[in-house]
Amino acid sequence: MLGLLNIAEAMSIAPHTRVILADQPGQKLSAREISKRLGFSARHFAKVAQQLVRANILETERGPAGGAQLARPADEITLLDIYVAAGGSPAYTGCLLKREICNGEGCVLGKLMAKENERLIALLKSATLESVMRSVKRNQKKSYTPSRSTP
Repeated sequence: MLGLLNIAEAMSIAPHTRVILADQPGQKLSAREISKRLGFSARHFAKVAQQLVRANILETERGPAGGAQLARPADEITLLDIYVAAGGSPAYTGCLLKREICNGEGCVLGKLMAKENERLIALLKSATLESVMRSVKRNQKKSYTPSRSTP
């Protein structure tokens, strides 16, 4: 279970793909290779890739020497850029109930959701793909434990 914050698969595919590409700057990776490494369908990746190309986050080239790569440096791409490019909307729409019942302005849940939405947007604006890569590499080093050889 993902918890309270549930993000669509496309919203997950986009940043994970960018992390893989940012880790290998200048190298093109095929849709098949990226989707295999991350465990999602190549067809779904192609749809997400089209959205990212339109947002100038990704460049793609067809053919045997083709593939995908970042369209601009990782330190110029925020997580909010990726989220919006993949079809997400940061706009807060009020309470989880129908608008005719509650517009979110008068209820505690609506005010809490609005505040947390603002905090999440600020976080996504400040986090670049480069900062995510640094965090991933730091965490990989921490989780790596070399095996001990027995004499």
